Amino acid sequence: MDPAVAPTQYRPQHVSRDNSLRRSAIEVLTKAIASAVESASDATLEAIVGAGDPAQALAVAPRDLAPAPPERLAAERAAKARTAHFRTELAEKAGGMFTRADVAELLSVTPAAVDKQRQRGQILGVPYGNEVRFPAAQFANGAVVPGLKPILAAFGDMNPWGQLQLLVAPLSGFGEEPASILDLLAQGAGQDVQEQLIRLIRGWAR
Repeated sequence: MDPAVAPTQYRPQHVSRDNSLRRSAIEVLTKAIASAVESASDATLEAIVGAGDPAQALAVAPRDLAPAPPERLAAERAAKARTAHFRTELAEKAGGMFTRADVAELLSVTPAAVDKQRQRGQILGVPYGNEVRFPAAQFANGAVVPGLKPILAAFGDMNPWGQLQLLVAPLSGFGEEPASILDLLAQGAGQDVQEQLIRLIRGWAR
């Protein structure tokens, strides 16, 4: 065989195999990445989009490539079910949940004003699915129950659902029958009672 001819005769077969492997690898990786993106968490997607370069994005992607073990998935589903049940119970104890539009109509203000009141800690809003809902028990006679703002401020940065749990929990020592903080405020708790409640909440929030 003429050495000068050999490269010309055999290189095309080598290149063809090489290209075929590359195409196959690209197809496999493309499917894997597409599948991962479909099931990826929002946090992972945000990390990929915010990656500084493709290499960093690829390093982030494997977070959701490997399927979670069945026992982990079962534990996550059980935890979500418990959380949903817990929140449903709290919503019932709070007299139900109002939407932003409900609160705006109740208080005769705009929906934007409702958002501002929540941001300023004047009313409590809790994450409920893809929106914020407002426990009904914090309103009475078409207004926010008196003394709610300093009560909410005493919780500091506690999770809103944690705040609601404490706001609707029956307390003894403030009347003949156990009553929740929201009930006491709705009943017109005096300044001395409000101060006691604030001290109690601060102790919980430590």
